[in-house]
Amino acid sequence: MRTFFKVQATSLLASGIDFLTTVLCVQLWHYWYLSASVTGAVVGGLVSFIVSKKWTFAESRQPVASQFSRFVLVWLGNAGANATGLFVTTHFLGVQYLVAKTVVGILVGISYNYFLQKDFVFTMS
Repeated sequence: MRTFFKVQATSLLASGIDFLTTVLCVQLWHYWYLSASVTGAVVGGLVSFIVSKKWTFAESRQPVASQFSRFVLVWLGNAGANATGLFVTTHFLGVQYLVAKTVVGILVGISYNYFLQKDFVFTMS
């Protein structure tokens, strides 16, 4: 249960960085919201990997390169699911992009990220 809470705290931090980057890209630099979301996801993903490696799964002794390559695979699926969900909810359902990003991010985080990070990226075996 402790690992679950650490993963959620790491996810919350990375999501905050992701959201901040997304908003800055849209509001200050006038990116298209989907491009901004992908940029935010990249920055948030890097934060997530670093914090996960150093704190969340610090006991894992696998080589960093191995973990990072698996993390990138999971992150690509995560980014694709988030971008698709964001596009569908904003374009077809008319939901404001930050609301859509929040809802989609929570759904993807709980249903996809936690299990793959714990059991595939940072396995303890």
